[in-house]
Amino acid sequence: MARLVLAAVLVLCVTACSSSKHSATTATTTGPVKSPIVVKTPVPDSQWRSPLTVKGTSSVSGKLTAEVLDASGKQLGSVDTTASNGLFSVKVPFTVEKLAPGALLVHDEGSEHSVQIPLVLTP
Repeated sequence: MARLVLAAVLVLCVTACSSSKHSATTATTTGPVKSPIVVKTPVPDSQWRSPLTVKGTSSVSGKLTAEVLDASGKQLGSVDTTASNGLFSVKVPFTVEKLAPGALLVHDEGSEHSVQIPLVLTP
């Protein structure tokens, strides 16, 4: 009996929540925006030594820039590339003195589209 009551309450809550004007508006106006730049390698929170191998896909025409950043956003290394048949691959050299958090930032020439991946950088 308790399970039936719990199931009924959940159904009522889901129905009420999904039918509210606010929820419907939020669902239609917000949501993940797909970037035309997709990084396949490196994966988030992986540990890397220099040079960092960056591979991915892009529907952006023109130059892409891959940057290795430290935790404060300072650039440690940068390489430009372009996608060929939608694919890109580049090695970005960088230098760190000790194990440290960092990130990979890949963006187009005007920085209109970008992807940032958190990493752990190692000497």
